[in-house]
Amino acid sequence: MFSWSENYATGIQEIDKQHRKLVSIGAKLEDMLGTGDSVDYYDYILETLDELKDYTEYHFGYEEKKMEECKYENFEQHRMEHMYFVKRINKLSMEDIDSHQLGVITQTLNFLAKWLFSHILNEDKKYVHCILGNKE
Repeated sequence: MFSWSENYATGIQEIDKQHRKLVSIGAKLEDMLGTGDSVDYYDYILETLDELKDYTEYHFGYEEKKMEECKYENFEQHRMEHMYFVKRINKLSMEDIDSHQLGVITQTLNFLAKWLFSHILNEDKKYVHCILGNKE
């Protein structure tokens, strides 16, 4: 589920690098599912969710700065999608991770996969002309 495909490439080198990092964070969570209930991943889940929150904050900030610089016409709508993502990840990280580890991992993965890949393919690709026209 979580592997990079060149279909996700925007052609903006730094943004593609950041997207690959987000995919790799998702892959960490996915790896946890392979062992089932036999391993206690509490600390690792918290660490990975924190990494996801921190990195998305960094990535969204970078992306939004680039969109503002080129005066991207759908900036506010795009920023609202970012805010929704952050809110949803924060909510998932507040779940009872200790007693529902696999459930939290699964919910997070399902949300992340659906949102991230759809967002890259449908929303991020819309700003490429603006950012590339403004030079990276």
